[in-house]
Amino acid sequence: MNKQERNRLIQRISRASGVAQYALQKKMTDEQISLAAQHLDVLELVKSANTYNRYCQAQKTREANDKLKSFLDPQNSEIVSVGRWLINALSQNRSDRKETLLERDLVHKEDYNTMVSDMRQTISDMDQMTLASTQESADKIKILEKRIDTLKGQLSRIEEYIRNNHGVAEWKRINETLISMGR
Repeated sequence: MNKQERNRLIQRISRASGVAQYALQKKMTDEQISLAAQHLDVLELVKSANTYNRYCQAQKTREANDKLKSFLDPQNSEIVSVGRWLINALSQNRSDRKETLLERDLVHKEDYNTMVSDMRQTISDMDQMTLASTQESADKIKILEKRIDTLKGQLSRIEEYIRNNHGVAEWKRINETLISMGR
């Protein structure tokens, strides 16, 4: 098949089927073109379905392109929106900024550093108080130990005095009385 005959048949097939001539030229062999040209009536039957298919594809492509444009539009970007909010929040005075950031569980660096510094100071103060309290308790324990030792010594001398001057039986009676009273 010569080039002129091929072009003429492709033109007829294109009219009957609705398929673009360049596509037929590129994708069909001479044998396929010859066979398709013999059945133009069949191709004409599917032309309206092919045209409708192209229309639907164009609609879907348009919708996809619209969605893509909307997605790429910086005005619709969540990142840009959050960035604007953050810039606005950070440009406020200290108390308003702190309140605005806390609404989204955020803390400004200066506020965080102040809070951490205050916490460190509080912990340091508590450590010093604990140390002072521990030292005070240790001093009281020493005083109580001395007092107990003194009282034990006095009790021992009292026991010795009663045993020597009033007898062991009297000491036992006094001791039992003290025990029953719960000392």
